[in-house]
Amino acid sequence: MVPESIRKVERPTNTDGMPVNGKVIGHIIDGKYVKKDKLPKRLSLRDITYKYYGKAAFADGVGKDLLSSLKAVYDENDSKKIYCVALLRSVFDGVKDYQIEDRYQKSFVSQFYPGVSLSRNVICNLISGLGKDYKGISDFMENRVKTMVKKGTDVLIDGMLKQNTSTVNTFSGFSYKGRIKGIADISIIYAVDSKTREPICMKVYKGNLPDFSNYRDFLEEFKIEEGLIIGDKGFPFDNSQDTFKDGKVGFIRPLKRNSGVAERLDLFSRMNFVGSVEGRLLGSKGSEKGKDGETRYYYCFQDGKRKMKEDSDYMKRAKKKNAFDNSEYLKKQRKFGTVVFVSNMDLKLENVYEYYKLRWEIELVFKSYKSVLSQTTTREHDDYSVNGSEFINFLSTIITIRMQNKYMENKDELAMTYNEVEEKLSDIIKATTDPDEKVWSWAYSTTKQGKF
Repeated sequence: MVPESIRKVERPTNTDGMPVNGKVIGHIIDGKYVKKDKLPKRLSLRDITYKYYGKAAFADGVGKDLLSSLKAVYDENDSKKIYCVALLRSVFDGVKDYQIEDRYQKSFVSQFYPGVSLSRNVICNLISGLGKDYKGISDFMENRVKTMVKKGTDVLIDGMLKQNTSTVNTFSGFSYKGRIKGIADISIIYAVDSKTREPICMKVYKGNLPDFSNYRDFLEEFKIEEGLIIGDKGFPFDNSQDTFKDGKVGFIRPLKRNSGVAERLDLFSRMNFVGSVEGRLLGSKGSEKGKDGETRYYYCFQDGKRKMKEDSDYMKRAKKKNAFDNSEYLKKQRKFGTVVFVSNMDLKLENVYEYYKLRWEIELVFKSYKSVLSQTTTREHDDYSVNGSEFINFLSTIITIRMQNKYMENKDELAMTYNEVEEKLSDIIKATTDPDEKVWSWAYSTTKQGKF
């Protein structure tokens, strides 16, 4: 029985022709009728009106064209999901897939791209679906190659091994390095624009396939006709001559210091300063024909700072063992701080050194997976998910590299390290009191925010 006091409260009757037992339109609170839409929401149901803005805006500012590229291959809704996951992985260090939806709601990514469903199950199905549709990934990569690789583009190709602890996918295999450590790996090969450091395309391979097989397949699939493969000391170029026979695809790799080539070609005696490189680098160049009749070019460098360190280390070891031999020391001394590279390409000496440095910059691209993005191991289990997850990591890496490049353009003005910039950006928050959430303002303001 409804109390008389409640029945006497004024309220709408049969509003808008609704039946007596229609939907709830309001409540009687403290003897007064209150419309439903005027009632305060429970905290658990309220919108987040205080969101992380800085790094999300920075990442989206450099990466939003990737969304257009995704839409050329995938459905618009799927494209937004893929891009938002990649964006959030680049914004939030170490974010796990099950945390993506929370970070989406708490950051301005949800304002830039509202209404994107990113629950754990959605992301799991998304990653698996990406891997099942390998043609989509391949088409996306081919589109980037067509767009980015023009005449004069210096394409560098390198690879990485990534730990794969799963036991239920066929990508897992023991590479040479992995076998020594007892760890199964997957292999990822990248093409990178040497000027922008931006990855162009990538592909995942089994960890136990020979390097030259992977590289040949990679070049053929993405129709890369010119480029330079940056190999390590074990790169088996002698087993892959067909890949390099036209002279358009080259390789460069370091030699072991005991190879004897530098002495044979008298490279140590012919060293001179290498132009425009900090004034402490010496270099020389030589060539000879191999047993196969192909010309090999050798590039020898000596870094003054590294030479001093190796010289000092040698002296310390000899003193500790009380076994200094001056004649032996003089033989070794000329090799301190040196590195010799071999290539099938006739390159400028100063360019080779830049490639040498760039090889380590490419390693930074790889470290974007391991440290910046905190993707240290493959969490997903089946082949589909490995391919799908690495594709999204690829997009995240592009965004990360672009942010680093933008920082390099402005580092003198900012007078901060990149990590400091990231920290400051993470502190930039926007809030709103607008019921429609259209007007947002800084949660607090600093002088640095203007620069950012």
